[in-house]
Amino acid sequence: MNNAGVILKQNKKIPFYRVWFRNEDGEKGKVMRGNLDLILEIKSKYVHMNPAMKRIADTLLEWPPSQRDGYTIGELAEKSGVSNATVTRFVHYLGFDNYKMFHREMKEAYIQKTGVEKDSPSYPPLLFAGGFPNRQDAESVCRYVLESEMEMLRDTLSLLDFELMESVACMILKARQIVFLGEGHSYLAAQSACMRFRRLGVLCGAYSDFHGMASGVCMAKESDLVIGISNMGGSAPVTECLEYARRNGVKTIAITSVKESPVDRAAEISLLTGFNYGSFSSVGESTCYEPGSENIPQYSIVDCLYLICAMKMDGEFRKRYQQTKMMIEEKRR
Repeated sequence: MNNAGVILKQNKKIPFYRVWFRNEDGEKGKVMRGNLDLILEIKSKYVHMNPAMKRIADTLLEWPPSQRDGYTIGELAEKSGVSNATVTRFVHYLGFDNYKMFHREMKEAYIQKTGVEKDSPSYPPLLFAGGFPNRQDAESVCRYVLESEMEMLRDTLSLLDFELMESVACMILKARQIVFLGEGHSYLAAQSACMRFRRLGVLCGAYSDFHGMASGVCMAKESDLVIGISNMGGSAPVTECLEYARRNGVKTIAITSVKESPVDRAAEISLLTGFNYGSFSSVGESTCYEPGSENIPQYSIVDCLYLICAMKMDGEFRKRYQQTKMMIEEKRR
């Protein structure tokens, strides 16, 4: 194998291996499918699917599922309004050799999800494909919004690679400075991250426009760390700046919800999070619900990294932290 190297990431909670093959130019190749929970696998690739595949995904992801034992290939095709051949292409896209293998794993995913969440006080969530609650009363709307947010966090927890989080926290503490990149709502997450880590005494800056990002990454040294945040992973400025930083030997990390997105591919390391699937569903009318909370998983990842870093610091840090806290509180009086 003429590859320059292999990156292997393992999730301890759900056995999941992401294997990226790098060519001689250091570019990432195609991801080989591992044992990620299949429901999360479908969600993570949903944004990249064509309309026909999205209809299949919507059928499979409806909750509670209409058939806990799954569908035959013909039933799934009919319910989704597609051909059997399209279903076959769908399972190949997810990395399965045939529908039988896919059906077996999908059934196991249904069983696992039912077992994990059946005792939840608000189960099942009042969701349906199309990005709207299935009733118009205030309780249904509020349950829809809050259940959507909790589902994003549950998905994020399932996706977390705890060893990788530990490694990233160590990288943050060892870096000369951290450069955070993000656009729109993702910039708010980047700005929040910058403010959080400054409280730990970490030198960092956050940039939202290309001119600022460019100056940040062009001035970065090999001892620095560039972290790009992009919910759906499609930000061109963040992608370009991550690629530039990597080419110049600066370590790069992406925090994003979409596997194999431009931002995910551009970074050396990716921390994947859950996202609001309902807002992207292709069934029914187009949604006008664009949640301001869509970046909650990115904020949560930052909070996790912040606390992991804080736990690694000595008593001198805690003393300085308390001094900072007291100084800020004095201004609030």
